[in-house]
Amino acid sequence: MSSSTFSQATCTSITDESWNVKTVEFTIDDAENSFEFKAGQYVTVEFTIQGATHCRCYTVSSEPQGCGGVFTITVKHSVGGVVSTWLHRELAVGAKLGVSRATGDFHLSNDVVEPLLFIAGGVGITPLISMARAMRAAGLGRDTQFLQFARTPADLLFRDELLAMSKAHPEITPHFLVSRDADTNSINGRLNASTLDSMVPGWHLRSTYCCGPDSFMSDMRELFLGRGGQPGRYHQESFVLPAEVKAVPLITAERFTVSLALSKLDSVCLKGETLIDAVHAAPGGIKIPNACRSGVCGTCKLRKLSGEVDMQHNGGITEEEVDEGFVLACCSTPLSDVVLEY
Repeated sequence: MSSSTFSQATCTSITDESWNVKTVEFTIDDAENSFEFKAGQYVTVEFTIQGATHCRCYTVSSEPQGCGGVFTITVKHSVGGVVSTWLHRELAVGAKLGVSRATGDFHLSNDVVEPLLFIAGGVGITPLISMARAMRAAGLGRDTQFLQFARTPADLLFRDELLAMSKAHPEITPHFLVSRDADTNSINGRLNASTLDSMVPGWHLRSTYCCGPDSFMSDMRELFLGRGGQPGRYHQESFVLPAEVKAVPLITAERFTVSLALSKLDSVCLKGETLIDAVHAAPGGIKIPNACRSGVCGTCKLRKLSGEVDMQHNGGITEEEVDEGFVLACCSTPLSDVVLEY
């Protein structure tokens, strides 16, 4: 585990939220390691399962105020998923895992006071419940319409908490919509313009935050813009590479050497390959921790000791870190021989 990438955290509690969703609480072990996040941001968690290392991105579901190094993630079990299956069946209180710093641009602006619309699809509620909890803790009193879509009432998450939150803070109004079998506190409904019109008149005029499956977010964005909503008022969470084609500098050499200074490994990086591709292909079995492979999560951040690279990242590294010599191995191609601190 790279100390520059991960901090050690201990699992301190596990809570069943529904039949296939659990909330896991972690505490950062190093009291001197400041762990801070904004409501809506995510972390990368490093798991070791049967001797293999796996990294996954999870949104923090707790509120940031006074966290003191304690935070939660809320995870749905994905059938056939190695990590989610292990987390649901094997993870126990006291287990120690690696956790990255929080990152991501999907969070509330403190200076925005306009009415809000939260649209959650399934377990995509996690960043939005964090935002709601943060607003409650801060006593912001912002007009918030909170729509949660799920298949059945059994799939709804944090329903009791949201109802209690609304009772104590009437400016937060939850709506629970299910595809079938609605019960007392939910209605049958799907994401479409008619549903939004009936639940929240003038919904397209609100600052909107959406999280859920990719198709769900795509549909919501299309509805919002199609109704005339301002693009700058629509926000959605994304761990994926944006569909933007970026210019790549011309490289005349066919190959460069990528060296790991601490591991004493030299690898050959062919033209067009990334640093992480070259290291993982080299004999010796050394693997750089990674998750998104698209320059978003920051898991593969390493310090570059020498050499030049072309780094096409998508928010997983700050300008300050770049100035300090760090690069993301998953989205950096060498322009010369490169030496990394790893």
